[in-house]
Amino acid sequence: MKKLAIILLAAAFVMLPSCKNQKKAVAEDPVSKEVSQKEQYITGELKLNAEALAESVSKLRPAGFVRKVNDSEYALTDKEKMVKPDYLFKPGNVDNFVTLSQKYRALGVLFVDRAIATYYDIPVTEYNAAISKLLAEINDPVLNDYAKAQKGKDSQAITAFGSIYDAEVEANRVNYFWECTVGMLVEQIFICTQNIEKFMPMFDDQSASDVTYNFILVHENLRQLVEFYPELQPLNEVLEPLYVINAISVDQLRSQLTELKGEIGVARAFMLK
Repeated sequence: MKKLAIILLAAAFVMLPSCKNQKKAVAEDPVSKEVSQKEQYITGELKLNAEALAESVSKLRPAGFVRKVNDSEYALTDKEKMVKPDYLFKPGNVDNFVTLSQKYRALGVLFVDRAIATYYDIPVTEYNAAISKLLAEINDPVLNDYAKAQKGKDSQAITAFGSIYDAEVEANRVNYFWECTVGMLVEQIFICTQNIEKFMPMFDDQSASDVTYNFILVHENLRQLVEFYPELQPLNEVLEPLYVINAISVDQLRSQLTELKGEIGVARAFMLK
């Protein structure tokens, strides 16, 4: 991935269906679902808005706590690695999850936290074991392919996840696609709110406005999908606190993220219970 900032702030949407479909997989016992023109329109709009959000995030300035490794990769500075994050999700807690929704959301969280742990040189053995356990219990071939790609280069993982949407639609598991994606999104924003001032230098007023505007459009599309996937309503409720983000300047973004910090922690806990 070209900028560490993308992983920390918006990888969930960089990994949305903005890439061309590369591989399709079918889950066991799919149930056919006719897609209406309205749903197709909303989904198409979501793809465009997700691409716009990813593009706006890619234009952010590199954070001060990262160093350039080569022309396309960044890593944490040695100073940053000295203080390990204590807010990552504990992999052993996956034993508490029963429903598919819980397990897909937890996978999204674990994908993010394993990446963060890797950047901080934290052992990921427990993360790998928890992810493998959930993948085995879910038995979703599409996510299995993504998990394999994640062990390679970041760019390969993004491409793999970019194809998941179409594959999960074909397998009639698209509602679980959103569960996993929102798990990733909530976790990344939760991480950002743990040290807001650390991320603010990445923004100027224009980028703060562009990112949050595109963020709002994606939110609206996700809300509209509830009409076609009522089972996503609880997921929309998890996202509700994020609707406070609507900044046109760096100062407004700082204020809104500060206001959001407590609520996103609550939303994260609710999502994983």
